Amino acid sequence: MNAIAFAGNDYLGLARDGRLAEAMARAARDYGISPTSGRFFLGWSDLHKALEREIAEFFGAEEACLLASTYLGGLTFFRALAGDCRVAFCDEYAHLNLLEGMRAAGCEARTFRHLDAEDLRRQLRQYSGPPAVVVSDGVFGISGEAAPLRALAEAARQAGAMLLVDDAHGVFAMGPRGRGTCQWAGLRPDEYIVMGSMSKALGCHGGFFAGPSAVMRRLQACTAGATPSPMPVVAACREALRIVQAEPQRRARMEHNRGRMVETLARAGVAVASDCTPIVAMLLADEAEAQALAGHFESRGLIIRYAKYPSEPRTNLLRSVARAVYTEDDLARFRAAVDAWRPRRLGPIP
Repeated sequence: MNAIAFAGNDYLGLARDGRLAEAMARAARDYGISPTSGRFFLGWSDLHKALEREIAEFFGAEEACLLASTYLGGLTFFRALAGDCRVAFCDEYAHLNLLEGMRAAGCEARTFRHLDAEDLRRQLRQYSGPPAVVVSDGVFGISGEAAPLRALAEAARQAGAMLLVDDAHGVFAMGPRGRGTCQWAGLRPDEYIVMGSMSKALGCHGGFFAGPSAVMRRLQACTAGATPSPMPVVAACREALRIVQAEPQRRARMEHNRGRMVETLARAGVAVASDCTPIVAMLLADEAEAQALAGHFESRGLIIRYAKYPSEPRTNLLRSVARAVYTEDDLARFRAAVDAWRPRRLGPIP
């Protein structure tokens, strides 16, 4: 019996799509492997230019800035805007890359309670310093909780603050057209700057910013000395972005599978932290139970590993994900595993 990964990040099932492999092979033959230089030297190919333009168009933004790694996004943003973003109000569970970027750039980090827009409003009303930036994940990568972005955007607007959304786990998977948690929350493109990943729902590698041209130009300048992503990877990202737009049924299938997983867990009395994003994080009694359930899944050929994460203080979460490529047989195996677990805790299923 083959093991099935019910974890990871490949929400739309593109990581093993043959069309991406073919795009990579063509680019490798035509361009080689390494850019061999930085953005403003010899390393910026027409593939990089095209992907940056296509990302901006996809998100309805004025411009975009590609990143070789999304994890470098926090450092890039706060270094590029160091003169203007001296104070950041961020969700207390914000991704570590954001907090590390603030510290490295000398930006003062003030945290508001997790998912609590009213706490943010209170702090902003009391703040009288230079213009600030409000920072939050769009989808929190471990719990799968979606930030209250509509309320955060309004609080930022009233305070004259910029809003930066790290939507690594939301872009391409959330929203009516896959434009992420900001679109899902009803925000206009001019209300925020989005930082996204191409290694999650897009199944590729690298990241990006999208937003106003003035900010994007400063971010581009900040990345000038870094070697950009290899051309074959960029070609695969372009092909994956094309597929995301041409095949909306992938998101629909992922959402269907998420609903089936949440229903199975609810039937067994297992709560989840969120039921509206690709991440289905089970809320267990404690760390020991989360580890035990991970072992139970593995014994039945389902890979859902337990781990502690630096940006998530709760240790009773077991993170699984919904993916577009799960078959009915896969979902049946998930249900059988969950049903077999339940009697150990709560007795027979009625």
